[in-house]
Amino acid sequence: MNGFRDLKLDSEVIEHLSRLGYRRPTALQREAVPVIARGTSALGVASAGSGKTLAYGLGILARLEPGDPGLQVLVLRPTDDGALATAEALHRLLYPHGLTVEVVQPRVSSAVHVAVASPSAALAAVEHSAIKLEGLRTLVVDGASSMVELGAGEVLETLTAQIPRQTQRILLTSELTREVEDWIDRHAHRARRFAYLPSEVQPLSGVTVEFCAAPRHQWLPVLGHLLSGGAARSSSNIQLHCRFESEAQMLADQLTVRGFQVAAGAAEPGIRMGWGEPDRVEPGALSISWGVPPDLEALRAYAQGAARAVVFAEPKEVAHLQRLTSALGVRLSALKSTLPGEALRSAQATRDQLREALTHCDLEPYMHLLEPLLEEFSPTQIAAAATALLRERTPAPTTPQLPAWTRLYFGVGRRDGVRPADLVGAITGEAPVGGDRIGRIEIRDTHSSVEVAASVADQVIKSLATATIRGRPANVRLYRE
Repeated sequence: MNGFRDLKLDSEVIEHLSRLGYRRPTALQREAVPVIARGTSALGVASAGSGKTLAYGLGILARLEPGDPGLQVLVLRPTDDGALATAEALHRLLYPHGLTVEVVQPRVSSAVHVAVASPSAALAAVEHSAIKLEGLRTLVVDGASSMVELGAGEVLETLTAQIPRQTQRILLTSELTREVEDWIDRHAHRARRFAYLPSEVQPLSGVTVEFCAAPRHQWLPVLGHLLSGGAARSSSNIQLHCRFESEAQMLADQLTVRGFQVAAGAAEPGIRMGWGEPDRVEPGALSISWGVPPDLEALRAYAQGAARAVVFAEPKEVAHLQRLTSALGVRLSALKSTLPGEALRSAQATRDQLREALTHCDLEPYMHLLEPLLEEFSPTQIAAAATALLRERTPAPTTPQLPAWTRLYFGVGRRDGVRPADLVGAITGEAPVGGDRIGRIEIRDTHSSVEVAASVADQVIKSLATATIRGRPANVRLYRE
């Protein structure tokens, strides 16, 4: 499979992807798009850099109906900033097809097809009726393990419990933690699991890939230092690949004004610019990837036969790069380069802190603590991880403890003249439970169901053991399908 046409996408969608600069689908997209387009719930272990946003964007595009004004898709991201970035990407993909995408505003109602939010913002919007979940077709949880790590696990649980059972669920996570597996068991146990990294891969023995992990705006100075180095100056074959043609043209201009020679044609000397994933790199070349390769095929094309392979990555993409290099049997090494002055001063301050600890602190307890890790990782890797925690670890924001919900059965229904107010009044009148602990209510002909906070469910059942509603016994118990 080489192009998006093999995914059976509409010709208009393929033309739009071409205008956006996409040449061919990644391995994850080839695996995920057909499954999501069929409405099947899906689970993928994927990090930033794998093409996951476009994967579920193309999948839900096949299911969305522009003529339906109601909310059809809710996309959850770990943070508000991540939600904004995802909304912008989905807007570029979906808007030309008559579909609207917005970041959720908790107190502002909006009739859009696709809403994107962090779990806390989405729950606040539901509580203020800014969005309604009753007609939701697809729930996308993008970054589940990060949400749990940031303390949003209970919020995610509360939101998911309010979504119709027939809603398609798409879960993407960088790690399959115990908490994520528990969520899958409760809400998506029949989900189709992606395996876009094959179990058997022909390794690239003896190959090292160097990487620079930094925000994108810091890449150019590091690239300039790399191209000015002796190894680059002595190489007559430098190939630099960007993700998109427009990006390659802009970078070529930036390099030209800095005095680097960019090849105008295949026969011209200088840095050869390309975009998309290369089919191959010429033997002996300095191969530079301006962004993380999305899959094993691309990484192999960058690294195989190259005299030196260098990847520029955003910090959030490093986990994906590690997964690829591990699967391909490639050694991953940090690029040694001259950093900007501010970064150098920050690095020196960290080294001073570490030197102080090595000189004056009692390290024996910590050496015993880390000893088991030495069987899995090198001392350098462990030291790097400890340094990362020292520099980057910040306390997770405190999140209000919102309730998980339990569904209760009431033996009275529409034929008994029961209304939601009757059920709420019975619960709050008989049990010491506030209205904020009562969730969705569904009244049927012969019975009703009420969601209450799991922490008070037993108390409600006991308090209403002999209660009547509209003159009939309440008969409250746990709801069984």
